[in-house]
Amino acid sequence: MQTVNNTPLKKHISFEYTSFDRVVLRGYVQQLFVEGSVIQLLRNLGFKSHSNGVMRILTDKLNAHIKKTSEKLGVTIHWWSTKEKNQYHSKINFIQDHYKEELTKKNKKSKVIAIIKSVENTRTFETKNIKTKEGKNFSKMYSLNKFVSHYYIYIDDEKLGLCYLKIASYLPFVSEFYFNGHNFLKKQFDLNGKGYTMKDNSFTKIKDLEILNNLAKNFQPSIAIKRVKHWMDIFFKFDQGQKSTRSKLLHHNWFTFQTEIATNLIFKFAKSYFDRILAKYHTIGLPDKLTEIFSLSRKKTNSKTTQNIFKTQAVIKHWLEKNSIKCYNKSGCLLRVETTINKPDLPGLKLKKPAINLMAYYWYGLSSNSRYIETISDIDISILDEKLFRKYQDTVLNHKGVKIPAPDLRKEHQVDFIKALLSSVNRSLGFRSKDLKLLLGENWKTAKIAYELRKLRERGAVKKLQSSHYYQLTKEGFVWIFYSFFNSKHMLKPLLSGSYSNSNISNPEQASIIEGAYSDIKRLYL
Repeated sequence: MQTVNNTPLKKHISFEYTSFDRVVLRGYVQQLFVEGSVIQLLRNLGFKSHSNGVMRILTDKLNAHIKKTSEKLGVTIHWWSTKEKNQYHSKINFIQDHYKEELTKKNKKSKVIAIIKSVENTRTFETKNIKTKEGKNFSKMYSLNKFVSHYYIYIDDEKLGLCYLKIASYLPFVSEFYFNGHNFLKKQFDLNGKGYTMKDNSFTKIKDLEILNNLAKNFQPSIAIKRVKHWMDIFFKFDQGQKSTRSKLLHHNWFTFQTEIATNLIFKFAKSYFDRILAKYHTIGLPDKLTEIFSLSRKKTNSKTTQNIFKTQAVIKHWLEKNSIKCYNKSGCLLRVETTINKPDLPGLKLKKPAINLMAYYWYGLSSNSRYIETISDIDISILDEKLFRKYQDTVLNHKGVKIPAPDLRKEHQVDFIKALLSSVNRSLGFRSKDLKLLLGENWKTAKIAYELRKLRERGAVKKLQSSHYYQLTKEGFVWIFYSFFNSKHMLKPLLSGSYSNSNISNPEQASIIEGAYSDIKRLYL
């Protein structure tokens, strides 16, 4: 299913594909939701009481088994201390930093990379000794939240690629399994010797696009479920001395917890197009528009839109209840639209939580992404010429062969500089270096202004008027500077939400003020 075949975007895209991204499954021993069921389980396991000490026996036996298994595999158990919490954004960042060599190897067979042990707050059970009015003592079990040990077992799986299994060490032993659809695809190409190029976790070049799309849309949930059971059979056991065992009463059932479906559009050049999306379509976040995109049967009112920066790239994200759809310029070379499903029971979704229904999430996410892309695909990108765009991004050579660096709008002082050039006086009458210095302030030296002007002169954005000390913006220069200034100040920061009053966003179809400015540029200068 191609999302851009009948849109103006088609000629600007090298290829596209849709796949699972982040998938988190949760495993529960289903009878262990209430206190009475836990007491009954302990009795069936041969314990005569249900004290904290008895429950601790199961925890100790599980800890002992995982320790023995790690030693057998030659894998160290890392303690997740405050130092690691402060240094790393997530545990997987720690793994990617400390196990780079292991992760780059193309293993045909599964391999456990590392095990991390951390203490986390979770729901569990505890007993208290209570004395009645008659003086009799008895134990009462309570459900509560407390900090217990968890194991994160990171695996290079022979089917799924890099994934992890998380096991809580205390009753009711809630477990979690994470895998990423891009890791699965990468593993399949590695195993079959198919050529590809990736940036971060996205494919940017692929020799056989048909195989990529077939692998993504024909993924079977049973693949993940079988691998989960395989690793649970290895790690979720209880030490009995010579061997480890697990009762049939401690069998987990697996359900979807979080599912991300990503549609990736690999552009011939993507950044400028994405900036236009942020400018025009911040209003997609209104409830009626999101109800349409998520194809819900009843209108929802609990929505919000957030804009932030992730790894220097701007991200726009729309929430409807606990589900979301976001759009961002992934790695600077492709546009990613991503549906995240945390709450599958919204009216109209008809998605079921058991993990065996995982492919229904894929097709639903693909449809949501397609509706979103259709909504944003009418952006006029005739202004975005690739050659012109690259000229202001790359270093150029002047007539003497000297390298002239590109303007770097990540730096605030360069944004201030192009803002000064947009002054209406400068545009109509021309300007001198000392005129710019008055606008920019005492911190700007004449040499610094000359250096910034040189970058623009060599690219044709600024020209010097004949027999004069005055400069003037060219038509091309004005278009690029105006466009870049608004992208930097209103998208990449981003500050859009503070730039509009409530009256300006009441209609989800209404174009933004900045989009109107783009139209003025085309009308007046192109």
